[in-house]
Amino acid sequence: MRLKTHLFFISSSLFGNPGVLGMKQRLIRFSRYVITFLLLVAFCLGLLFLCGLAPQDKVEANYLLSLDEIEPEWGNPNILRQKWGSYSLDDWTEVIILSLSTYMDVRTAPESVLKNAYPLEDDFTFQDARDTVKNHEKADVFYPRYWHGFRTYVRVLLSVMDYGTMRTLIMWTFFLLMGLCTLMLGFQTRSVWPPMLFCAAILFINPVVASALFQFSGCFIVAFIGILFVPMLMKKPERAPMLFMILGMTTQFIDFYTAPLVTFGLPMLCWLICICYARPQVRAKEMLLLTLKCMAVWFASYFAMWITKLILSSAFTDQDAFGTAWEALATHIGVTKPEGTEELYNKGFVLVAAFKHLFDWPMLFISAVVAVLAGAYMLFSRTDKHSYQRALVMLAVSLTPILWTLVATEPMYKCMHFQYRILAVTMLGGFYFWLMSVKREKLPDIHLGEVTQVETLGEPK
Repeated sequence: MRLKTHLFFISSSLFGNPGVLGMKQRLIRFSRYVITFLLLVAFCLGLLFLCGLAPQDKVEANYLLSLDEIEPEWGNPNILRQKWGSYSLDDWTEVIILSLSTYMDVRTAPESVLKNAYPLEDDFTFQDARDTVKNHEKADVFYPRYWHGFRTYVRVLLSVMDYGTMRTLIMWTFFLLMGLCTLMLGFQTRSVWPPMLFCAAILFINPVVASALFQFSGCFIVAFIGILFVPMLMKKPERAPMLFMILGMTTQFIDFYTAPLVTFGLPMLCWLICICYARPQVRAKEMLLLTLKCMAVWFASYFAMWITKLILSSAFTDQDAFGTAWEALATHIGVTKPEGTEELYNKGFVLVAAFKHLFDWPMLFISAVVAVLAGAYMLFSRTDKHSYQRALVMLAVSLTPILWTLVATEPMYKCMHFQYRILAVTMLGGFYFWLMSVKREKLPDIHLGEVTQVETLGEPK
């Protein structure tokens, strides 16, 4: 049975299978997701406790050495390039990440796993960050509304290396995974255009900076890992909802609300473009239904993982996790607007400012020239109706970061130097929209071989 048939099976499962038998099948399928969700939550908790057993003396020693690495750039976040927001580092948050990981010592404070305790106030100085660990000060600041799952790998790394070595490691990880994704797209589509446009989209969000910090790199590493499962999805598309559920949960587990949408948008777009290059052709309606289902699963798992953390923190600690979470959420989405902060919710200004981060000089001039040429080529190299319809699906995915920003305008305004990177989805979706809107066979290309028909297994039992 071919890919087209199985995509139809998945999309029809949204609305098909009426009657008692269909309800039973949906209930069984839903129970599998619930059981998997609960097992993954238990796994995440176990992982946090396990990593909290790392030797505290070594963690503290490497924490102090890490501050020595960060100190030269502490007062100058634009040390790589002045006056351009996309080059801005965020060492303030990196120090908080290191502090949270250092103070997760489950031997002496097992509740720190859920309370997210550390000793730094919001107005801490660099010397404060050093003195708290050197003097073994008590953790009296709590951040219970997020998982902060990055502590698992950061604490383990702190037990064996300092921040300078860790930065090298995460940069290698980032670019090696990006390279593997590029190769995968090339081999799946047998064309240079999907992988080349994928690289271009990532270049717009300044991967040199994105790969250098724990806060910036986490979501992209998760997204790249998700992309590497596209070959599996081409053979077994029925596994897509489970994959996107895991991606949504993982994003909430490790993310510092940095660029969450990339873990949905980038894998989704890469899968869609591979489907477009496969044989036989898949209808746009089936692609759209598939996209909507995976999007719903991703968002549901992302927010369910958050609610689970709030429940656990409220039930097993003395912290008002729900209260602090609602207060922050209400401010982020504009339900409550503190006096004097009206400009933080100016949606048009924030969207334009976010896009400006993508086009620093000389990229603005180069991008404008390329956009004009690409638009002209699209006008004169028209393709068939079905390709345009599939292109619109790409465009729909590309709009999700814009919708996200319109809802959560305030955090984008305040943290634009890193949150703008969700626009990588917009750029890639726009590129693939263009690619599907022209006659691809007339584009200069290096074909790696004939596109093979994708065979899949039968209906899951």
